Amino acid sequence: MTTSQKAIHKESDNKIIRVAFYDRNRVTHDTPISVIELQNAVFRHLLQAHPEWKNVGIYRDIDELGKMPGNHMEYDRLVNDCIKGMIDLVVTKSICKFSRSIDDCIKKVSVFHSLNPPVDIYFINENIDTRKPDNLALFINMYSLINESEKSSGNAKEPIKTRYASGKYDSSGTKKKSRIHSRHSRRGRK
Repeated sequence: MTTSQKAIHKESDNKIIRVAFYDRNRVTHDTPISVIELQNAVFRHLLQAHPEWKNVGIYRDIDELGKMPGNHMEYDRLVNDCIKGMIDLVVTKSICKFSRSIDDCIKKVSVFHSLNPPVDIYFINENIDTRKPDNLALFINMYSLINESEKSSGNAKEPIKTRYASGKYDSSGTKKKSRIHSRHSRRGRK
């Protein structure tokens, strides 16, 4: 490494990264507060492990289990703060805490990356960090696989829908016996 490369490397090591933690929880009336405290402890531990991280805040949406997911006001606030340039990195426990599906997650990641300046996402459980080019490529590949899967799944479901509509399947998904098949089976019993 040359002297100039060392200087750049050292400068990037000292750069303060403004970090926001995002969490989405589904809770019941019985959910202990310790679950949320545990997640806060994980975030505090990460901050201690990364002295270059400056905590912008914790953004937490809470949905009650058994009810339709509500407005994710904290997520909206997170996006607005990212648009304002207040956040460099969003850290979240997992993909499922960040979004409802991998497809939704990939769309959200692309929105964050389209901002100026771009905002990266780090998924703790999956150890996916979009600051790393290979992790970003992984997301792009996952997105294309999901799109292909949805297309082929839709094509496979269409004949089944047609069969249900024509009455060839009953509501349990069992293929109905044709009249001809029923007559032949009666003859065999005689």
